[in-house]
Amino acid sequence: MSFKFNFDKKLFVLWSCVLFILLLECTIKWIGDLFGRINMDEVSLMLQVGMGGVDAEIFWSFIRKVILRSALWSVILTVVCGLLRKYKIVPILVYVGLVVVLGMRIVDANIQFGSFFNTTVSDFYEREYVFPENTKITFKNKRNVLMIALESMEKPYADENLFGAGGLTPHITQMERDNVSFEDYRVLSGLSHTIAAITGMVTGLPLFFSSYKSIEKMLGASGIGNIFVKNGYQTWSFFPASGKFSLKENFLRRMGFENIFDGVRLRAMLDYELDVIPFEGIDDGTLFEMTRPMIADIIKSGQPYFIFMETINTHCKGYYTQYCRDLGFKQENMEDIAKCEDKIIADFVKWFRAQDPTAVVILVNDHMQHSGDIMKKLSPLGSRALNNVFINADDVFRGVDKNRPVAAFDFFPTVIEAAGGIVPGCRLGLGTAMSARCAGVKTLREKYGDMSLQELMEQKNDLYYKLSVGGETNDE
Repeated sequence: MSFKFNFDKKLFVLWSCVLFILLLECTIKWIGDLFGRINMDEVSLMLQVGMGGVDAEIFWSFIRKVILRSALWSVILTVVCGLLRKYKIVPILVYVGLVVVLGMRIVDANIQFGSFFNTTVSDFYEREYVFPENTKITFKNKRNVLMIALESMEKPYADENLFGAGGLTPHITQMERDNVSFEDYRVLSGLSHTIAAITGMVTGLPLFFSSYKSIEKMLGASGIGNIFVKNGYQTWSFFPASGKFSLKENFLRRMGFENIFDGVRLRAMLDYELDVIPFEGIDDGTLFEMTRPMIADIIKSGQPYFIFMETINTHCKGYYTQYCRDLGFKQENMEDIAKCEDKIIADFVKWFRAQDPTAVVILVNDHMQHSGDIMKKLSPLGSRALNNVFINADDVFRGVDKNRPVAAFDFFPTVIEAAGGIVPGCRLGLGTAMSARCAGVKTLREKYGDMSLQELMEQKNDLYYKLSVGGETNDE
């Protein structure tokens, strides 16, 4: 008995077309669910910096939700068309139905062709960007500043209806209640992943990958470290990941950070092995423990300082470490990792404030959580507010509207004001200072609304391109 396989060219073409449409539809849905509003430049950046920044959970999520789902449905629809081949209308209905679903998916995911593949040219940056190097910032007094960028720590983590008594971040939540916290700090396009949010905080700019030949960021821009150095500060950066990822170390050095310790450099200083090595570096518990003596020396130096730190344990599905086990957090899931992170950060802030009681402490989240089982609780909430708190700066923010809409780039001038600086016009980069002195100046979210602002930021622009990849700018 022999088996004869008959190749049907028409069905193969049908299957190929259906598979292509489904791959496109599922990819757009997957990107929308994972990152929110994001454009092609941001996707290209994350692809070109390499898989080192992509969590394995994200990779397998793509395989399951895009590749396998598309393959399964393409086979099912092709088989149906094959069985009903005498009805010529069936393939047409399949094509039309898939195109309609694809169109609905694009709108639903808020990744419209006008922003995802943007070709519109505008003068938005010429109108709204304020050059830091041309702004004559003065300091009435120079306050020391510790700023910590928190990885994926959201205000909904405090929701007891979602996560039980106390929520996941009771210590950070209490710090927000006791000090100054802005309730409507949210993610925008170009600020939706870690290096993009850091770029916003440090330069007042979103990060769109305008040059596909280079992944060095903001070669033509000036940053917050440059301002502090110009005004007599020492600038330090400590972060747990490798500085090679997203070329962050190069970026921070250009932005004026004179002393940089990435996770690789810090790990080389240890005399023991770690059980978890996030992004070739160290975990947050180790970061905060081993930098304490270094920071104590910085404080004792007597020179004003700006210290910028980052966390990593709550990245994607999280990093569960022996450090957290020792603190009594026994479950290897994001909820316990977040609780552990909350404790680690609170302990470090308490220690730091004992060393320098008058220093300003700033905690600010970078972006929303993207993956892991915790998303089953977070995804239905849609756009979610992000943690932020200013400690020891009540006089700077007295009487401010804490519900005003703000974005990552608004922290750029705000940190300067919290440190005792006076920013003429209250704006730097695309950011607006949120201090009481600047209450009458609108943030760009207030001025344009989120959708219009994102569309304007995404449009092609000569000034943004020059700030991003370098080159002469008309900064008069």
